[in-house]
Amino acid sequence: MKLFLAALTIWSLPFFGISCGSASVQKQEPELAVPRVVPGTITLTNEHPSASCAVYSDLNDPPTRLEISVTKVVNPGAQLVTILVSLSPNYEKDDTTPPKVEVGNFSLYPVDRPGKFMLDPVPAFRKASELKDASKVKEWFVVFELKQEAGQRSSPLEVTLEWPQWKRDKP
Repeated sequence: MKLFLAALTIWSLPFFGISCGSASVQKQEPELAVPRVVPGTITLTNEHPSASCAVYSDLNDPPTRLEISVTKVVNPGAQLVTILVSLSPNYEKDDTTPPKVEVGNFSLYPVDRPGKFMLDPVPAFRKASELKDASKVKEWFVVFELKQEAGQRSSPLEVTLEWPQWKRDKP
């Protein structure tokens, strides 16, 4: 019986090869279309506790939800992990220190596990649109800051976030 099964397996191999296509390499044309936008990641560490990325720019029609996915956490000291999220404008003139508008914050629990967090950005966008020089803002950034207690900075900490996702809830 074992011999029959082995012979049957060997006999059927060519059929699987035929159904999978040829093994020859086909020449591919270079992609001329618009490249796909692949969301990146943001990594916050003890040495680099803040990072930012470009954000939704229409202050008059803001998204209703900001989804932040934490994909990786390295926290061997089991430190409290709190991440502050804010909006920061990029003015046309570089001599102005841009004010930050708080969107919200979240903490990891358990402190060494990834998770998905949702924040309401509408009040922050409303406040941002009321800033004195809001009309001079070239673009907005969402800023992520790792908040740590002074005594906890000796233990290594690394938090990796996916690029933030702006969502609009259906009415």
